[in-house]
Amino acid sequence: MSIASFGIGGGIDIEGLVAQFRGLELRSRFVLEARLEKLQTRKTALSDLDSKLSALFRITDSFAETVLSDPFASRRGITSDSDLFTVTATSDSQVGSHSISISRLASTDTRVSDQVTGINSDFSGITTDQSFDILVAHPTDDDPSNRVAVTVTISAASFAKTNELLFDDIASAINDAIALEVSSGNLEATERVTATAVEESSGTARLILRSGLSGESNALQFTDTDGLLATLGLTTNAQTSGTTGGYITASADLNAQFIMDGLSFSRGSNTIDDVLDGITFQLLNTTTSDQTLTVEADTAAVRSEVDSFIEAYNEALTFIRAETLADGDFRGDPTYSLLGIELRSIVGSRVVGTSTTDYDRLLEIGIDVKNNGTLFFDDPEKFESALAANPQLVSDIFNVSDGIATQLRDFVVSYTRTTGLINSSQRSVDTTIRHQNERLDTFDDRLERRVARFRSEMVKLQTALAQVRAQAAFFQTFRS
Repeated sequence: MSIASFGIGGGIDIEGLVAQFRGLELRSRFVLEARLEKLQTRKTALSDLDSKLSALFRITDSFAETVLSDPFASRRGITSDSDLFTVTATSDSQVGSHSISISRLASTDTRVSDQVTGINSDFSGITTDQSFDILVAHPTDDDPSNRVAVTVTISAASFAKTNELLFDDIASAINDAIALEVSSGNLEATERVTATAVEESSGTARLILRSGLSGESNALQFTDTDGLLATLGLTTNAQTSGTTGGYITASADLNAQFIMDGLSFSRGSNTIDDVLDGITFQLLNTTTSDQTLTVEADTAAVRSEVDSFIEAYNEALTFIRAETLADGDFRGDPTYSLLGIELRSIVGSRVVGTSTTDYDRLLEIGIDVKNNGTLFFDDPEKFESALAANPQLVSDIFNVSDGIATQLRDFVVSYTRTTGLINSSQRSVDTTIRHQNERLDTFDDRLERRVARFRSEMVKLQTALAQVRAQAAFFQTFRS
């Protein structure tokens, strides 16, 4: 605080002195703020650690818990010609090869009306509304043959129109009635029967009806209440020919036909998922010779899963190492120093519960440990060889009772769960932050009171100095 601020020859710079006083007092506040900032940094570090350990927990949990899905049992299907059929395989499928030949694809039932001249009015003799029901296939688990009756009514006025316009009205009425059943939840969108009015050749009109689902069991059925469908030729019990209506494909020929491993199969869909366990194949075309379907271990998929594990582990360990060093937020805290030590110990340990001692460590499937404790694929060929020989060899190292993933999961969860160590540390930090903020509020209140008193004292001092100067001036007049 400068003596010159007292202005012996003039007034006191009160606000300047107050500013200097406040600055001196704020030095103590800076210490409190620094402590608060450090607490906030630790809180962020705890949150980041929780995120990284949670990621590690999720993937180790998926490795260790293989009841619903075993990531080490991934399979892939290979076809001899993907233009003829495609294959997907799940972990439930068995490795091996199968022969397949496809003689016919499944198709949807299609009915066409008689072909008529578009500008004529061949049906003007019908003077009353006409109704019919379309019995749409709606299979359920309890009743694969279940159907929903959709009633369609055609207004008498439509029959006075030209054939072309009449067919448009009939197609619209059918599509609207079906759409209402779909929107009401009585039918699935995939079960939708569609009607289309077409001009097959110049000046002609024809009506086409198609089923939504393929296969013989889902063929179109009707209740032709007023005989309109028969009049139009849509229900002719014969294949369409020339201008005569009827079916495009006989109901008996709507199923897919194929031979697999010498056995004959007929299915109502080109998506086949009930012949081989865990295998779904999509028929795309017929074959002229036997084709091959192969199921093998999906090495790339399993490697991707293990890569994700290594990445999650390395990120967690690297973060812990950084935060427990001399300038880290966890330095000197044994809770988190021991965390890193235990993680390294687990991944380096020998797994007792494996089916063979030839594969009981990560090193034996090509995964090694660097000097800093992080993991890396040192020998990918070892991994691929073990997986090709038997996926269980790789799986056991991770997911048996004392497997790497099992141990990591059970250890990490003690930190990440709601009642875990990280949450406990976070609550402690939050409490300290709250107390620190309260101290800052108290400090600020006290500082303002001290500043107010200091200003008041300076005002009093200035008043006293003014009185001294006035008295000095008064005495000076006597000397004159």
